[in-house]
Amino acid sequence: MPSHYIDDRHTHPWHQIIFPLTGLLQSEFTPPEIEKEKDNEDRRVIVPHNAMLFIPANTAHKSVAVTDTQFLAVYLNPAGVVTYPTQPKSCRVTPFIKELILLLFDENPHYQAENILTGLLTVLSDQIDIATTYEIPLLIPSDRRLQSIFTQLQKQPDLKLSLAEWATKAGASERTLSRLCAKEFHQSFALWRQNIRLVLSLRLLDSGRSIQEIALESGYTSDSAYIHAFKGIFGLTPSRYRRDHLSPRADD
Repeated sequence: MPSHYIDDRHTHPWHQIIFPLTGLLQSEFTPPEIEKEKDNEDRRVIVPHNAMLFIPANTAHKSVAVTDTQFLAVYLNPAGVVTYPTQPKSCRVTPFIKELILLLFDENPHYQAENILTGLLTVLSDQIDIATTYEIPLLIPSDRRLQSIFTQLQKQPDLKLSLAEWATKAGASERTLSRLCAKEFHQSFALWRQNIRLVLSLRLLDSGRSIQEIALESGYTSDSAYIHAFKGIFGLTPSRYRRDHLSPRADD
């Protein structure tokens, strides 16, 4: 999916796992109990390299590529011998789960044998059950004024404009921008901007840049400030994230 591509709202008769290899997605879905109530309260999640989204069969969902994204889609038969959860779940992907998913795509006949494949799928189901739920702050707004700010920060995340300056550029008051952020993201404008910088920095980690270079390009004054903020969202340092979830690189 190229950046900004929209995989519009749809359903599948099979369960689905979305697992990004590069880039990241913002997905939204309607949990089954809400679908029955016709409440339209969709849930939205960010799915980066070290996460996967499990979507039960017949669950309406939609995805938007935040950046250029490649992902694996695993389709699981709900009528098969292995049972899966009934609720959508955004999960943290451990190195073990990553290797398990990659084995499902291995063309070696050994792994495609029915008894071996059933064993792998049983372990996968168990891992989804016990995996830590991954809640990364949302990025993409629906309001056009916030959208214009998001687009500019995508291109230049190190822009150091105050809330007043952003308000002028967006054609809104400071109070309006603050209110919109609270409504859409349940957080302040400053925190939303920080989350944009941190999540977008994931694509820089998949390059040869040092952590210090990435910190500066993401709008941080030091690598220590960037590392502290990054760990607050992703639960591990940028170097550990790069080592566990991206292509092997030289030491920083």
